[in-house]
Amino acid sequence: MNSLRVRLALWVLLPLAVALSLSIWFAYLDSLHNAQARQDHRLWTSALIIAGQIQWTGRHTLAAPVPPVALEVFASSHHDQVFFSVSTAAGQLLAGWPDLPVDFKPARGHMEAYQDMLYQGRELRAYSMARDFFDTGKSTRVIITVAQTQEQLAAETHALWWPSALRETGMLVLVLVLMLLGLRHELKPLAALHGAVWNRDQTDLRPIRLKDLPLELRPVVETINQYGARLQRQIDSRRRFIEDAAHQLRTPMALLSTQLHYAAGLASTPELKKILMALGRSRLQITQLVNQLLSLSQAENLRGSPVPATPVELDPLVQEVMVELAPLAAGRDIELGVGPQHVQARLQAHRPALRALLFNLLDNAIRYTPRGGAVTVSVALAREGITILEVEDTGPGIPPELRTRVFERFNRGNAIDQEGTGLGLAIVQEAARACGGSVSLHGGRRHRGLLARVVFKPA
Repeated sequence: MNSLRVRLALWVLLPLAVALSLSIWFAYLDSLHNAQARQDHRLWTSALIIAGQIQWTGRHTLAAPVPPVALEVFASSHHDQVFFSVSTAAGQLLAGWPDLPVDFKPARGHMEAYQDMLYQGRELRAYSMARDFFDTGKSTRVIITVAQTQEQLAAETHALWWPSALRETGMLVLVLVLMLLGLRHELKPLAALHGAVWNRDQTDLRPIRLKDLPLELRPVVETINQYGARLQRQIDSRRRFIEDAAHQLRTPMALLSTQLHYAAGLASTPELKKILMALGRSRLQITQLVNQLLSLSQAENLRGSPVPATPVELDPLVQEVMVELAPLAAGRDIELGVGPQHVQARLQAHRPALRALLFNLLDNAIRYTPRGGAVTVSVALAREGITILEVEDTGPGIPPELRTRVFERFNRGNAIDQEGTGLGLAIVQEAARACGGSVSLHGGRRHRGLLARVVFKPA
């Protein structure tokens, strides 16, 4: 059981339930005691009335008439049965039931007693008292016993106990409801902390700031913030290393390009020219990798950057990138243009990230489209201020099962035989996130090629 709310509720409810159970049990015992005291009083009253009617007759014998009022004290709606016995100490029965099991031995200072007995298969509560009657110089001890069944006792006990039990049970339910409401209110900071962490972007390692944070949660939040700060320092160190390494590689690669070009002019054999051409292609791939590593690092830095986004006109930026990539498209005999529904739009974004996104989407589309194909860029406005950028090509496309994996770094999907570094779509994804957008891949509209769609939410 890992729920803090449930555990706290149990820690409060279990002792409270035990205390309530004991309270209800003691209330029942008190009710039983009070009901039994009432029954004992009725038995004593009846026995006293019967004793008051015992008298000597003219024949010097005792007579024990039982008046109706002696039994009327037991009148109730529960129809208890009443048994009585009036007999001398010598065993002579004067009135009542001869087989009533009276177990009473009067003695000095012990002339009355209450007892429980079993008679005719029923439990009885009985009261016995002894009285001495004098006549012509002699005395006779008479024992009067009155017994009653337990129906009225049970009913009175229930009547006395049940309201108390209901009241205390209601109090427990009320405490439970108030406790759950209190727990829900007091645990809101935990829910707020969960939301503050869960709703963050995966690269957002800024310190968590919550208002009215309880003292018990502050060490947890401080620990999370310290851990996030350590991670941020490590990430920043790695990014700086990549940027520094890429910058350091740019100058040697430019120098190598110049040297290879010069060496190609001095080559005297076809084999040497082939070797130099292969070295030139490798140099181009390395240069492309360095540039893309820099673009990826810059896009990652922009996601958590405190620099605010600025308004960017999307259409001039599209034209600028298309002009830059026009020679590459012409060299591959690929038609590069805008779609018929293309509109002008303005975004609140980081211009370098947006340019990197456009460049890599178009560069990928041109490189993976066969000769004679087409690459189309279009911008559309949807409801609620959403801007949609689409780049569609007529290339081989990407199978649906690989369309999410190609956003991983150095993952080239099913294009193993094509040129590229496997970083283009990773840069596109990071740049889209930096600009508050999301990118997805779909099949082309004419059942061929690939359609890359970037959705930008309004600022």
